[in-house]
Amino acid sequence: FSQVPGVLRDSVADLASPLEADMGKEVVIVGGGLAGLTAACEALEKGCNVTILEKNRNLGGNSSKATCGIAVPGSELQKASGIQDTGADLMAEGPAAQALIKIGTKDAEWLIDQSGVKDELTLRLTPGHGRTPRTLGSAEHFPGAVVTYAVLHQLDGISKAKPDRLKLITGAVVTRIVTKGSQVTGAEYQTESGSAVASGEVIIATGGFAGDSSPNSILAQVAPQFLSLPSTSDERNNGDGIRLGAEVGAATEKMNQVSIYPTAAVLPGQESEKFKIVLSDAICGAGGIMLNADGRRFVDELASAQVRSDAMMKGKAPFRLVISEQKSESVKWLCNFYASRNVMKKYGSAAALAAEMKCPAANLQDVGSGAVYVAVITPALYSCSGGLSVGFDESTSGKVLSRTGTAIAGLYAAGEACAAPYSGIFTISGIPLLHCIFTGRMAGAAAAKTLGASTVVESLSKIATSTVKATEVKKKPEEMAQDELLKYVKDLEAGGATTAPAAAAAPADTGVSLEEIAKHKTKADGWVILFGEVYDVSKWIPIHPGGEKAIEAYLGQDATEEWQMIHKPGTIEKNMQHLKKIGKVGGGGGGAAPVAGGGGGGDGIPVSEVEKHNKKEDAWIILFGEAIDVTKWIPIHPGGEQAIMAYLGKDATEEWQMIHKPGTVEKNLQHVKKMGKVAGGGAAAPPPAAAADDEAPAPEGNGGIPGVLGAFIFLLLNVAKIALKTVFFTGNFKFTLDNNRKGTIRSAVFLITFIIIHALGNFVDMLSGPQELNGEGYLFDRIHWTGGLGFVKDFPFSAVEEYLALALMLHISVALKRTWDISMNYTLGTGRWNMILSGLVILFFLTHHLQDFRFYPHYDYVELYAPKYGIAFDGLMQGRIFVEKAGSGAEKVVARDLYSREVALFKDLNTVLLYTVCVMCFVTHLCLGWKKLIPADAMQIPRDHQNTVIYMGWVAALAVGGMYISVPWYVFFATPQVVKHVSPP
Repeated sequence: FSQVPGVLRDSVADLASPLEADMGKEVVIVGGGLAGLTAACEALEKGCNVTILEKNRNLGGNSSKATCGIAVPGSELQKASGIQDTGADLMAEGPAAQALIKIGTKDAEWLIDQSGVKDELTLRLTPGHGRTPRTLGSAEHFPGAVVTYAVLHQLDGISKAKPDRLKLITGAVVTRIVTKGSQVTGAEYQTESGSAVASGEVIIATGGFAGDSSPNSILAQVAPQFLSLPSTSDERNNGDGIRLGAEVGAATEKMNQVSIYPTAAVLPGQESEKFKIVLSDAICGAGGIMLNADGRRFVDELASAQVRSDAMMKGKAPFRLVISEQKSESVKWLCNFYASRNVMKKYGSAAALAAEMKCPAANLQDVGSGAVYVAVITPALYSCSGGLSVGFDESTSGKVLSRTGTAIAGLYAAGEACAAPYSGIFTISGIPLLHCIFTGRMAGAAAAKTLGASTVVESLSKIATSTVKATEVKKKPEEMAQDELLKYVKDLEAGGATTAPAAAAAPADTGVSLEEIAKHKTKADGWVILFGEVYDVSKWIPIHPGGEKAIEAYLGQDATEEWQMIHKPGTIEKNMQHLKKIGKVGGGGGGAAPVAGGGGGGDGIPVSEVEKHNKKEDAWIILFGEAIDVTKWIPIHPGGEQAIMAYLGKDATEEWQMIHKPGTVEKNLQHVKKMGKVAGGGAAAPPPAAAADDEAPAPEGNGGIPGVLGAFIFLLLNVAKIALKTVFFTGNFKFTLDNNRKGTIRSAVFLITFIIIHALGNFVDMLSGPQELNGEGYLFDRIHWTGGLGFVKDFPFSAVEEYLALALMLHISVALKRTWDISMNYTLGTGRWNMILSGLVILFFLTHHLQDFRFYPHYDYVELYAPKYGIAFDGLMQGRIFVEKAGSGAEKVVARDLYSREVALFKDLNTVLLYTVCVMCFVTHLCLGWKKLIPADAMQIPRDHQNTVIYMGWVAALAVGGMYISVPWYVFFATPQVVKHVSPP
């Protein structure tokens, strides 16, 4: 109201209050998931005007990703299929459960009829329902997406045809529930354009709180025992609506009742990630079985989620969900979809799976014959049956209750935001979505009834198909009638109108305008915006794997965020035969709706706008002159959260270039979002990668050689390749210092190869006595001629030592550079300093060790018979490697007495302890580095072998450490042998 000109404000102030109730039947819905959309459908049919406030860019919520379906006991589809089902087993919990089953099923059928997707749905058998198929699924798509997007498509049509009836406002964060006395009158919300108020009856449908496990989260307060579990809910499910209700006196109940889902997928390489993908319960219903680490079934797969999760908590992990290809026919699309995204893995037989699990094949006899689909699974937080207290009787139905048990006037709740009085069945497949529809329609009806709208005025289908649009007539305020004037003032207050036509903007230099894109919103002529580009998807709609509705819901709009959530990078390129690229977005774009003050067109996004987005939950950075939203990438960033947090709201281009390879942004577009060009141009475009500095990704699968043998072969093969590349370097010499990881990788492999040989040599020398140890020392002395490229006579170092020194210098310099560039902003507690600190200990130790032995100036000397070719090949089987026997005809030489020097050092306990501690640090450094080294593209270890190779390396590291430590302790306790010294040469 403060935006209204002063004279006008004064002239209408007296009119506003008495006529407020006559302004219309307004319902405000906070949250755009299935519950909120259902409430909107009900309120619209009853003749109410609806405003949906959604904090995210797109509507749909978590419901749009539901993979199992909607439980519909006693449905018409069951009857048509000859299935007699009353749902009596589900109604035993009480009156509320009876209402859910009897009324909720009819609500679901009503919503499906309204959305027009009845023919796309099919009945499935799913866990928790005995042997009765009563869950609505989809043959070739996720049922949550099919239903939710279909409803959304209907509502989107209404909002465009009759914007006075329905407003869809996305990117709107509700900051408080507005009250007048004890009456709720609306919701205040914040968008990029500023703050506004939507007036009317308020329905909270924001979902539960299972996606937020931060220290101050609702979950931490009411169910801290679950904080360590992963979650299938994303960060949107943070309980913000429950908090909003509590702020105006709403009661909550059953808040500690959080459902655990048993079949959350553990993706390869993402075992520690908090967010998990849900595997559809339809797989269990089709015959999938759950196996423990021994390959044995341990639970009835058709039991409720709670029963299965409890069994997993008591069982032996890791667990797997397995279904044979023969049994997967009814869920074949699901299995193939999961397999294509590495959520499931296909094996040729149960025996092949048993070999990988390292368990007897007989344990897997229930799996069946032929190929099998397998997913590693874990229990994860799924949904909340606790929330705002809501009435379920006739007088308080759908209304939020206060802490005294009375209804709060004007406030309602639906979906997971409201407590479910039937928590005993809430963990059964399909019940959570049925709860959303049931409570959503109940809340919509209750709000409409309060406004005096208790009967259907016009069916949703008629509203949606209406093509009559009111012609907007521009009037001056003094020409408006009283009701027009009041509406005009309320629109100004909500930011929905302008006081005067804006001056014509200068035409964009290039690109397709948002207005033009919005015109192409039919199935026959459909355009969408993806990553700032406009695509004609008309030919793709009929064959889209996710169903037609999933695309139709976003025709004429920016679909980037939803696209990123569902599709892998490269999907556009793979389907270009079905798509047509129209061009760049001219009036915004860049992968998102234009922000205030700029966008892809014009002068771009102001730096001041970027600076506002400097929080973990709303995070932008500037890269190469573009604003990038990295909010979703922060929790999963390989370099840790703080590496990004340090540059939020700033230009991070220089630091980015120092750390990342070109193309990193594009490879992670499923986690980041391009917001548009930054005003002023920013940094230059990223440089192309130098051919020699980039590596192809590690091969998928097992490279054609399964099992431990395959892992060992690929380890030896690729270590040999990198060691040879290091020795016989080809390419241009570059006398520059950067933090390219390849420097540490190649030098590490070369050093590891030498260390293994050196440790074995020391261990054999210890067992064989002074002659062998001194003979090995002489071998390195006699090849000094190879140093200095062979051109310097009596050169003090051999070529082996030169290579070692160069490799060590490279490893140290690049490691220090990477630490300076990457880890300086981290605390010790993050673990980012473990490698450099252990490395510095090793550097100290190496320096000390070289002074103890290699550069020790006061050696005694002994005589020995040196093999002609450096190695005594005839003595290998006897453990005699570096010396020949007397009388063998070998040359007698004078060599340094390393053995006596070793005895002198290691008879001192302090020296032995120092060596022991330093070797332990070395083993730690080796294990930490090996885990980072093996997944690197440069190593080219097939992905299925990587974990096995990591374990192999750890075993080798422990063996090497054991051999190194054994030498000083053996010398400390053993009786030294007598050695005869001679004069130095």
